[in-house]
Amino acid sequence: MRRDYWEGLCNIWAAERWQETSTTMKVNRAVNPEANKHTIGSVSFATYQSRLEKGLKRPPTFQEVFDKTHKKKGTDQYISDRARKVAELYSQQMIEKYVGEEEQP
Repeated sequence: MRRDYWEGLCNIWAAERWQETSTTMKVNRAVNPEANKHTIGSVSFATYQSRLEKGLKRPPTFQEVFDKTHKKKGTDQYISDRARKVAELYSQQMIEKYVGEEEQP
């Protein structure tokens, strides 16, 4: 990285407003550590969805993407109780919304 870019970033990070925001975010993460957990690192949900679509050769369902990003690798276990509850709620909502719909004229 060029020195002038690095110095510019250091100046931004040293600013009072940046420090206040950083402190607020640290507190928020500490209070709710499971809030943003997933298993794909810094890859965005949209990017992962696109990658999964290429592999499946069709658009993945929300449930497929969620499961791939919130289950422990090589297992069928969600990474947290919160992730499991979200998946169960979503599944139940889809059942309530769509079961029997294909039978209607």
